[in-house]
Amino acid sequence: MPPKKSRQLARLRELCALELPTALLMPSILAELHALVPSSRNLFDWCDDLGRLTQYYIEGPVDLRIAQLYFEEFHNRREREAMPGFAQAVRGPALIHGAAELNTPRFFNSALYAEIWRPQGFRYRVEAIVRGARQRPLGSLVLYRAPGERCFTPAEEAVLPQVLPYLAQALQRDAAVRSSRPDQWVPAPEPAQTLLLEPSGTIRLASDGAPRLLKLADAGLHVQGAGPAVELTLQALCAEAQTIGQARRELHSPWGRFEFSAQRLHAVDPQAQRSVTPSWIQVQLRRQEPRELADERRLAALELSSGQAAVCRLLLQGHAGPEVARRLAVAPSTVVDHTRKLYQRLGVRSVRELVERVRSG
Repeated sequence: MPPKKSRQLARLRELCALELPTALLMPSILAELHALVPSSRNLFDWCDDLGRLTQYYIEGPVDLRIAQLYFEEFHNRREREAMPGFAQAVRGPALIHGAAELNTPRFFNSALYAEIWRPQGFRYRVEAIVRGARQRPLGSLVLYRAPGERCFTPAEEAVLPQVLPYLAQALQRDAAVRSSRPDQWVPAPEPAQTLLLEPSGTIRLASDGAPRLLKLADAGLHVQGAGPAVELTLQALCAEAQTIGQARRELHSPWGRFEFSAQRLHAVDPQAQRSVTPSWIQVQLRRQEPRELADERRLAALELSSGQAAVCRLLLQGHAGPEVARRLAVAPSTVVDHTRKLYQRLGVRSVRELVERVRSG
């Protein structure tokens, strides 16, 4: 593997090694995969021991109408007219389902392609099945390319089996870390989304990425939909904003912390003001992620040596030199040497300055 690809694979390994639930890790894992195997959008499906899909995460906008159509008519049913059903794929013997399997007139003439794939901008895909101990199915990793892009090559597909052990490690650790919650949250890389609500809390207008964030805040993307947490939050926001002009709420879900910021809107035209009572409410919605994930992106951008990155990662977490040495199983002098080189490279003179320098970008 070329040195650049080896570094990118190492970054994925470090991400998967973070002691966080995979729901929090998956957006960063899928984003990092683009550098290893270029694609337009990536998807991960979680499944249970019987191969039943339990939840999923996909990059980019989510068309809830198409998602509903897929689960009602195609999932493990009509999709088998054009390709193996989901349960068959995750429980079957194959580790990789290559793009060539679906690069046929039969698939492109199917209802699955016409009603589900093409409206979402999907044309080619490669699928990798993640399995744990005793070949227990854990999930499915899918990379998509759009019309006009080239098909995945066998050489690109051959990279994915090297990623799967790291994903399996994180997924099998999930039960142990699922109940834990990070101490520090920072804004996630995706932009904030905007909603325009009636006073009752009914959504009338939304930016393109808002439906996806709302679903994630309400427990995630599930086959059976989500709960009422977001609906109740929006109603409470509107009631408070109508009274005092603004309001804030936050929701925690397996996918992060979601901040809602509401503001009452007034008509600019005094004559129109009389016909817009009570006022409508604008809501800004932003997802926050654990500090550790933001730190990993910063470390990747600095392109440190593996030893320097390992020491820097633990210093960012607040560990002192002796503890860093113990966790890395190296001599204290090795930690001192790496720290000295970090100071020189980043132009800092203390751990405090190091933290500020890395996190300020």
